[in-house]
Amino acid sequence: MFRLLVISTLFLLAPALSAQADNFDGQVKAIEQLIKKKRFKGAVAQAKALVESGVESQIPLVEANGRLLLGRSILENPKAAATERVAGIYELRKAAQEFRKEREREKVVEVVALLKELTGDGSIELPQLPSSRPSETLVIPSVDSLRSISLEAIVNLQEKEITALNNSQLRQVVLLERQQNALDASEFLRLNDSVMLLRQEQIIDRQQAEVTTQRLQRNLLIGLALAALFVLGITYSRFRSSQRYRAKLEAQNAIIVEERQRSDELLLNILPVPVAAELKETGKATARLYDSVSVLFADFKGFSKLAGSTEPEVLINLLDEAFRAFDEIIAENGLEKIKTIGDAYMCAGGLPEEIKDHAQRTVRAGLAMQAYLTDNPNFDARIGIHSGSVVAGVVGKHKFVYDIWGDTVNQASQLEVAGEIGRVAVSRTTRDLLGKKFVCEAAGTFEAKNIGLMERFFVTEV
Repeated sequence: MFRLLVISTLFLLAPALSAQADNFDGQVKAIEQLIKKKRFKGAVAQAKALVESGVESQIPLVEANGRLLLGRSILENPKAAATERVAGIYELRKAAQEFRKEREREKVVEVVALLKELTGDGSIELPQLPSSRPSETLVIPSVDSLRSISLEAIVNLQEKEITALNNSQLRQVVLLERQQNALDASEFLRLNDSVMLLRQEQIIDRQQAEVTTQRLQRNLLIGLALAALFVLGITYSRFRSSQRYRAKLEAQNAIIVEERQRSDELLLNILPVPVAAELKETGKATARLYDSVSVLFADFKGFSKLAGSTEPEVLINLLDEAFRAFDEIIAENGLEKIKTIGDAYMCAGGLPEEIKDHAQRTVRAGLAMQAYLTDNPNFDARIGIHSGSVVAGVVGKHKFVYDIWGDTVNQASQLEVAGEIGRVAVSRTTRDLLGKKFVCEAAGTFEAKNIGLMERFFVTEV
């Protein structure tokens, strides 16, 4: 019954211990991935947490693995200071000592090799290390096996003591019987009384033996119950510790995810979605030639005069209000905002994803901008649109800028300069792409800087 109780207790505790071991293995793998990706600060933080978890849970191998990963996180970081590298070497040597205490020979050899690789010195200030090849005949029993063997040894010892006690009693009975046969008839009555007294003593001895046995069994059961409660208490403490560590790790991961989302949102505010995706995957964005896009320039009239007579904060708020309205208009028409330069606004249709009706979309956006400005008492604008080929890409290293280049950009800018307040000026190329859905009014030609004569048309209605 005692063995059955021990086996049942260990069987109930096995799933919790196994789950906890899997949790620590997952943490070790996560830290190794951080080191592999050269994210040393995160690796140092999680390795320290793993060391604390091993100390709190009283699991030397978890603490040793945490110190090994902490030392690697410090020493493999090329930006680590000299004092930090000394601390990293200390952690590796401490890990080697813990592995040696737990007879993890391969781990000790691994730490020595790592010290030689990172520092050129494989000393851990210990006696000569055992061979890296484990003995084929050496088998280290598990904790459960040691407990079972110890309990069996105690039971066998008790059985031997009981057997020896029974044999001694039997020898005494035989001796008494021999003495009884040697007595003559005159002492028969006295011997008979002695035999009766001996029998009574034997009965008393048996009763005392039964009481002693019952007391031993009771004490053994109490001890086993206390041991089971102690093991359950340790397991619960380790479980709570792992839960706290998991909660801390989840909080750290949530912060990382939040920061990554914020970074992605900022990147998408600067770059188009396909360009941002390419930049995240490859670290760079390839410049691309677009055969047919429409470029729109808008510039406010009298902005410099307004800037001289208006408070800077008020002026910026008015400009921000107008540009926000322009952003909504181009988003509704599927255009891509390129940039703003002072009071000038530049966008394009047909990139980064090519669309066939980019000219119609761009002209609709221009007309919507002029319609918005008719209700805005602060600004009037000229708008010019030209269609053609451009090169688009990302420039800069620290502050990314998505921009377009080409003669199409210059001609759109010249059309805006030659335009009229409140109207949308387009080139002949753009007018030809519009088709019959738009009515255009010829406005003659003008001399464009570095280009020559250009025809211009004003879109009157849709």
